[in-house]
Amino acid sequence: MSDYFETLIKPRFSETDMRGHISNTVVPVWLSEGRGSLCREHLGITQPWMVVNLNVNYHQELLWGAQVTVKTAVERIGNSSICFAQEIWQNERCCVKASTTIAALDMETRRPIPVSQDDRKRLAPYMLESK
Repeated sequence: MSDYFETLIKPRFSETDMRGHISNTVVPVWLSEGRGSLCREHLGITQPWMVVNLNVNYHQELLWGAQVTVKTAVERIGNSSICFAQEIWQNERCCVKASTTIAALDMETRRPIPVSQDDRKRLAPYMLESK
């Protein structure tokens, strides 16, 4: 399977530049919401994570007044990290494409730890197929 998990977000006016344009600083928050919705709420993964890389490409303007959909899939799973492929859609247009890498974190040592086999299995249905 190579399905994206979808999270719906209703933009708030406070997330705009007062002219209805969504601020670029809001996008990483929405991406985090998409990952959290998939991992914590949908799959029940409780492992603490830390973002170690975030790349965002803005393709279209996002506007206040229309719902957005954050699509989240798993691009790859390494030893201690997971790379998510994410998109933000509004009005049937892909407005943002992003890649976020997170590392599993040991809360006592604050060091990366291996991604558990259980978490790998839970994420498997959202793994993008290799091309």
